[in-house]
Amino acid sequence: MDRGILRQTLIGFICSILIIDCGLHEGWSTPTIPKFNDGDPLKVTTNEIAWIVNLMYIGVGIGSLVPFILMDNIGRKGTLLVTTIPKITSWIFIGLSTSVPFIYVGRILAGIGCGITYAVMPMYLGEISSKRTRGPLGTLMAVLLNIGMLLIYAIGLWISRFTMAMISMCAPVLFLLTFIWLPESSVFLTRKNRLGPAEKTLKWALGKENVDEELEEIKRIVESEDKCSKLTLKEMFKEIFTKAQNRRAFRIALILLSGLTLTGAAPILAFQSYIYEEAGFKISTNTSIILTGVAIVLAGSTCVSIVRLTGKRLLLLIAAPICVVSLATIATFFELQSIGYDVSQFKWVPTVFVVIYVLGFGFGLNPIPLAYIGEIFGVEVKVPAAVLNALYYAISTTAIVKFYQVMQELYGIFAPLWTFTAITFLVWVLIYLFVPETEGKTLEEIQLELRGKE
Repeated sequence: MDRGILRQTLIGFICSILIIDCGLHEGWSTPTIPKFNDGDPLKVTTNEIAWIVNLMYIGVGIGSLVPFILMDNIGRKGTLLVTTIPKITSWIFIGLSTSVPFIYVGRILAGIGCGITYAVMPMYLGEISSKRTRGPLGTLMAVLLNIGMLLIYAIGLWISRFTMAMISMCAPVLFLLTFIWLPESSVFLTRKNRLGPAEKTLKWALGKENVDEELEEIKRIVESEDKCSKLTLKEMFKEIFTKAQNRRAFRIALILLSGLTLTGAAPILAFQSYIYEEAGFKISTNTSIILTGVAIVLAGSTCVSIVRLTGKRLLLLIAAPICVVSLATIATFFELQSIGYDVSQFKWVPTVFVVIYVLGFGFGLNPIPLAYIGEIFGVEVKVPAAVLNALYYAISTTAIVKFYQVMQELYGIFAPLWTFTAITFLVWVLIYLFVPETEGKTLEEIQLELRGKE
């Protein structure tokens, strides 16, 4: 293995620490919710629990807007270093809080940190790595998030909220202490006309002395982006809705993000302990939660391993029906239970089919949308597209978690699950009709296809 690959692997390893921390925050509510009012000194209502889950996603929406202010001033590296401030502070609030409002503050700060990470980390990795490592480093993001979720399940179920927060805080601290020694993105340095440091960064990251070709390519990228930066934000937003390929790209993004958010994964994972307790299956709730954590990691790893062979669209078309059947089966179980049928012989159904649902979700609907979104938008609309996508993600996830909580209290668990079943089926149909394959195509080929099919 040459020096360049070793150094880019090192970069990927250090950056993975911050992404895993996002997974810790994403999964934190699952082992913590059962502790409230039962062992944890904090007493919370079901409405407050829903907001504890939701406020992180609101924070993600806020955090995703911050990079557009910071990135071009302090760089990709500087922005990621700043991200550790809300991340470390959030764990302090979450661990030490003795009242619900302080937990709220911690969750919003966590979301802001994750929102910045989601926006900047793929860009930093893309600009610091070579063509050989760019793909693997980029697609690993969803898997690393899932690993973070599994870790918080495995650790958090057995220890107190305070201990869990203090252990989790080690992740952003470790990232800060190691990432500070890594170089800035050569694209940012070139944009600031610091060609000497840009060349030095390329030589170190690629492990070779002659980087003239790579430096020329970066100059072309910067020149192209500078032309787009002359457009005002209003003109960029106008570009989304006036150009045929941008309209189609935005429609594809909404379909895929709906598969990520509206199919019920956030509330099902957050409130899964209640689902298992309601079913009364003999396997403990903690064991069931660990099973879902393992399932989503295995599914995401499989997706990353085979996506180049199968293409992204096929994986989506396989994953969606798995989720539809799983949701319908769980909903049927709880509806039969609610109307008085004896389902004692089938208490295993919710646990088994939640795991199957998570396998389907982790196999396609979770990792693939972000990969598509990075490919389908032209350079001139990347900024407004990122803003709109982040806001849609935050609003739709917040709405679906609150919807689950209200419907479950009014009618029972089966009511929101039937809704998720219908939405997932609709998303499946829309993917079949409107989402093209992009695997193995250049960005230019994708744009030509989007323009031609409008």
